[in-house]
Amino acid sequence: MSNKHNLEYDGIKKMLNTMRNLTESATKRNIIKEEEDVMQDVEATQDQKIDYNVVNDVEVKLHSSDQADLEVSQEEKSALSQLVDNFRTQVTEIADFEEGFNIYPQSIRLDGSISDMDISFVFIAGDERGLYINADMAELNQESIEILNKLNKFQHTYEDVVNQMIVSRKTN
Repeated sequence: MSNKHNLEYDGIKKMLNTMRNLTESATKRNIIKEEEDVMQDVEATQDQKIDYNVVNDVEVKLHSSDQADLEVSQEEKSALSQLVDNFRTQVTEIADFEEGFNIYPQSIRLDGSISDMDISFVFIAGDERGLYINADMAELNQESIEILNKLNKFQHTYEDVVNQMIVSRKTN
């Protein structure tokens, strides 16, 4: 009888520790966007200037120490606008691009979220390229799987467009 009581106690104790760890890890960890924002703010204060533009209702931040790189050409504006339109057509119309585009000398990133599904995403081309997802306790269902697949497929479209911009900005 005493042994059974100890097993129940140990089981409950283990379950409570698991729950505490889940809660603490969710509040302590930073999403990639937060970690990179801190790093980029540090870098921006060291010789870099930031200029802001808006393309197709999406904010575009240009980060550079070179004044010529703080301008977006008409060709680049058109490419970014088309990219946003393609995203809304191919992935979802309900995405928020709250952070928008961040253009650096070595990379271009697009931050956004799909608030209905509690999914945040970051597309990066250039250095640290890839698609990064943050979905804190989002329900995994057929709709969310389809959105994640569409995001993954859109990564290739995104990289094709912005890699050309990175190359042309380096040569200019």
